[in-house]
Amino acid sequence: MIASSSTTTAPRLPRVLCVAMAAQFAVGGAVIPFVTLLLRDRGLGVGDISLILAASSSAMLVFPFIWGMLADRFIPLDRLFILLNLGACGSLALLARETSFAGQLVAFTLLTAFLNPNFMLVGALAFHHLPKPQEQFGKVRAWGSLGWIIPFLPISLWVAPGRSAKLDFVLYVGMAMGLVMAAVSWKLPHTAPGAWHRHPHGGHERYGPALRRLLTNGNYVTLLLAYFFLAGSFSLLTFYSLPLLEDLGVPRAWLGPAQAIGVVFEFALFQWQPVLLRRWNYTAVILAGALALLVRQWLYATISDVWVLSFSYVLVGAVVVLSFAGTSLLANALAGQEVRSTAQTLLVLAGSGLGPMFANWAGGRLSAVFGGSLRPVFAFSTVLAGLAVALLAWRGRRLNQAGHSRVPATAQ
Repeated sequence: MIASSSTTTAPRLPRVLCVAMAAQFAVGGAVIPFVTLLLRDRGLGVGDISLILAASSSAMLVFPFIWGMLADRFIPLDRLFILLNLGACGSLALLARETSFAGQLVAFTLLTAFLNPNFMLVGALAFHHLPKPQEQFGKVRAWGSLGWIIPFLPISLWVAPGRSAKLDFVLYVGMAMGLVMAAVSWKLPHTAPGAWHRHPHGGHERYGPALRRLLTNGNYVTLLLAYFFLAGSFSLLTFYSLPLLEDLGVPRAWLGPAQAIGVVFEFALFQWQPVLLRRWNYTAVILAGALALLVRQWLYATISDVWVLSFSYVLVGAVVVLSFAGTSLLANALAGQEVRSTAQTLLVLAGSGLGPMFANWAGGRLSAVFGGSLRPVFAFSTVLAGLAVALLAWRGRRLNQAGHSRVPATAQ
């Protein structure tokens, strides 16, 4: 009887949240996978590119705190998206006109500061407004996967064989997607700053004490460290997979479709994420994604069969759904209501800041030692994924117990 009632009253997904998720990820999908190829076309080597990527990641050591604090204390989250996406559009315009190393470094660093936190903040927006976030978040996040591949069609047509087209086109596609997201943000549900939300046990709690409690939570710190390793490894995957495929002979027009293989699987897997969380647990889901990342990076470090490497993007979809979305869910469960946006943006600090900054710096040095080869980069990323697997296996039970002990207070 209870099951029947819950089925008939199951809330529908808010359509505007699905559109916002797709639009926000479309901005990243237009630029992030192709930026290394763009910089290489402009004459930069792996060493210079790795410096740009590492420097841009350093912006995430500051801006996650700023954007998260603004969302939690001062600016409604729905309005913050307008500011950040317009800033991203301006950064893309600057990158389109800059050709010097210093100019491209500054422009891409600004782009990272404005764009990357949005991927976590749009998750915080969903948690604010979904009636059952633990059950519904995966299905909303799946729209982000579709958004990521929306730009692939026009980009693939632009670089089709026989056309002497420049990859600067991806920057203009990204600007267009950013303007779309800024427009969509006007229709988002109002999300007041969360610092004065009611404490689950009654009364009010200020932002400062809630933040201190979060940062002294050993389980949350463990999650951040595991995410540091995962995100560092994944950053190398993101920026160097397409250059390696192109070096192995894959035509540029087929690089986007190769990624789409994984994204289609990712969309399907998101539909099963709530079931996996119920049947397994937070840590098992995240660990499964980490193992998929370990295998995927090992393949790119050791083999040259372009078909195997292309279809291994299926493993990338598993990483996104299981490890990254699972980490976001667990962080939300561990954090108090007053600091949810900050908890998500601290993941960006580890996942778009410290982890990628270290990984890209080390990857660039390794590539230089081996004459510009990308194989050592993927060997190093395999080691990072292995460290994440080891940490999650060691602390998994405590992480899962802590996460489930907080779910009733944070998910309802």
